[in-house]
Amino acid sequence: MTDGLLPSIPAAAGIRIDRELPSQARLWGRIIDLTQLEAGDLLLFRPINPAQDSISRRIMQKQIDGGMPNRHAQWTHAAVYLGDDEHICEANFKVPGQADGVVIRSAFDYCDGAHAVRARRPKNMSPKQRLRIAIGALTNLGKGYSFWQIVKFARAANTGQGFWKSLWRGPQEPPQAFVCSTLYQDAYNFAFQGATIRMGSLSTPAHLSASDDFEAAEPPLRWLTIE
Repeated sequence: MTDGLLPSIPAAAGIRIDRELPSQARLWGRIIDLTQLEAGDLLLFRPINPAQDSISRRIMQKQIDGGMPNRHAQWTHAAVYLGDDEHICEANFKVPGQADGVVIRSAFDYCDGAHAVRARRPKNMSPKQRLRIAIGALTNLGKGYSFWQIVKFARAANTGQGFWKSLWRGPQEPPQAFVCSTLYQDAYNFAFQGATIRMGSLSTPAHLSASDDFEAAEPPLRWLTIE
């Protein structure tokens, strides 16, 4: 399944929440039920209408140019789930109220009726190993957003050879800045060396969507109506 949980899917149940929630989630009236997820799971996001999000539209197009099928190229953002039924660690920029770079953020920020979300679970890993993915992401908290990696992705896509064929695969120094997908890649590598997430090259959200390093059966997600 690569369509993910769409905003159009009816809510499965209601939930009463007394704590503060992101304003967009309160306004839309729904949040994602994350209770079936575990720390270290991957969350992928995409706008329902890329035409209204110029950055996501460009990311999607570059992933397509890099040889990724549309069903994977549609995913334009990735985050590490932290296991507390709400929070994620992500690398982002120009988010109101957030510093650029690696931050902790509520997954409910994406509960606005304009985004689809998909969950994936790394395979052949124990819960403690997956927890190490979350820990690995948090070790990068406060590091910057890597516009250099964005440029590198664009150059790779523009070669027409695809990302894997055009990016250098040799040993790399520990990164000091990230984009969303390379943050997950680095955190995964912190916990467990997989076959396709990290091959010395940089991964995109589309590569994470397509990777065989995740279980075929995806953790279930559903909408809950805020009461």
